[in-house]
Amino acid sequence: MSSDDKPTPVRVCASFHVRKPALPDFCEAAGRIAMQAGLDEQCHAFHVQREIGWTRQISTQAQSLFMLLQEWDSPEALEQHVRSPEALRFDRDLKEGEMLACAPMLSLFGPDLSVADLKTMAAEARASGSEIEEPRATAPEAEALPKSSPGKGYSRSPAMSEYRTGTKAMKARSNSRAGAWK
Repeated sequence: MSSDDKPTPVRVCASFHVRKPALPDFCEAAGRIAMQAGLDEQCHAFHVQREIGWTRQISTQAQSLFMLLQEWDSPEALEQHVRSPEALRFDRDLKEGEMLACAPMLSLFGPDLSVADLKTMAAEARASGSEIEEPRATAPEAEALPKSSPGKGYSRSPAMSEYRTGTKAMKARSNSRAGAWK
């Protein structure tokens, strides 16, 4: 397999608006899923972060904003995680515990864009009338991703079904688990 045949790494950015009364339960559930992901060799990062106070913060007295930032080897690795018993439990806990004020927002990203990549994209956009063609997942990658369904869960967010990926190979990442729940 050539380096061009390697699966594209996937980064996930998931935001959760957690209702204040559900904060203890959410923290425990997020800790369990972070711990499980930290043990998975295909997961290079799984960070749970809470919004800090600032002038334009989204968090209120009624809810707190949390972000789960993840990095996986491939779309298949992400799919394996999403279908794991721990991820399904996290999803179920969010729904049954009515922990969220609204549905989570999930976005999937490919590798970092270099300055050269950005210059190329800018030139292509100018040449085509400012429209950048968004790369789409290939058929096998798209099939590996979860299908959307309604609800305020984690694994079934509509954003998961709109996977888009970059085209350049990502630089090797450390296997650090520094951000994982301890």
